Amino acid sequence: MTHVFPARHIFLMSNMLTADIIEVLKSIPGSNLIITVGNSFRSDDGVGPYLGKSLKLIKGLKVIDAGINPENIIDEVIDLKPKRILIFDAADFKAKAGQVRIIPKECIPETTISTHAIPLNVITELISSTIDTSIIFIGIQAKSFDMGDGLSDEVKISADEIVEIIRGIAH
Repeated sequence: MTHVFPARHIFLMSNMLTADIIEVLKSIPGSNLIITVGNSFRSDDGVGPYLGKSLKLIKGLKVIDAGINPENIIDEVIDLKPKRILIFDAADFKAKAGQVRIIPKECIPETTISTHAIPLNVITELISSTIDTSIIFIGIQAKSFDMGDGLSDEVKISADEIVEIIRGIAH
């Protein structure tokens, strides 16, 4: 889960995915890397691993499910040298469950107030200081981060929409 500073509304979703999100998703095939992050045992925080598992089934995509330890994939990401990285994670930006937003890097705290041992922006700084890449954070508003297996209906619907858009573009 990525905690997001309550700075400003970035892209407000109507029916979960806006044109801005869809445009980002459409540009995925090619020299991009998708990283998913999260904990499957904390309800909606499992949206990252859920997306990772689903997206790995799409031929031609580069997908890494970093799980709860995204710091463990730094070397692998650097070796791949992607031109662009999209990071999918559950987030808390105080919106309706299932809404999807592009989260500006400056809105992600540098301290650990999330389910990750090391904040994502620290990890991405290490990566981007080593290779020339752009990084986009995509957050999905969680309904619950309580211990438990399975996604809420709202989050699962958004995740499935993301997978379907990417599947349609990749084929």
